[in-house]
Amino acid sequence: MDNKRAYGFLTTKAIDAQKRIFSGVATTPATDRVNDTINPLGVSFKNPIVLLRMHDTEQPIGQATLSKPTAKGINFEAQIPIVEEPGRFRDRVDMAWSEISYGVVRAVSIGFKPIKYAFKEDGGIEYQEIEIYELSPVSVPALPEAIISAVKSLDGALPSHELIRSIRNAEAGGAIKLIKCNTGSVRLKT
Repeated sequence: MDNKRAYGFLTTKAIDAQKRIFSGVATTPATDRVNDTINPLGVSFKNPIVLLRMHDTEQPIGQATLSKPTAKGINFEAQIPIVEEPGRFRDRVDMAWSEISYGVVRAVSIGFKPIKYAFKEDGGIEYQEIEIYELSPVSVPALPEAIISAVKSLDGALPSHELIRSIRNAEAGGAIKLIKCNTGSVRLKT
């Protein structure tokens, strides 16, 4: 069995725009759109793992750290660097960050190596043990459970036009409310 990919919505719990950090759910035991399942308790990995743009090994965009697997799934925190020097790398990471922060790319996918698996009677594969070696923000998910679910906080240090765009983007999804915090910062919360 070759290396595989499992998709999920970028169940991102938080975005820190000033540091370009986002977090969410990398994988769950739910059945994906191609009828495969992954047992999160059978997952191994070595942190940090590479963050790729759309699974392209020639387009690394940062690093991700996976949390300890639970029966419900595996969370992640990822960071895309802020690159000062002009060039293709800065263009690539800026594009990737814009796609995520504007909600255009709302899914993640894990790249993994199957270790132990069984074919299911309904045509899917039950992955009992895998090794995750990369995480990618992607535009088309197979696992509908890994989404950007909320923008937890946007630091007040954001330029006002970026803050306004971020708020409008969040409001367009219909499930996010604007809350003013005691610290003077703005929080967007589901």
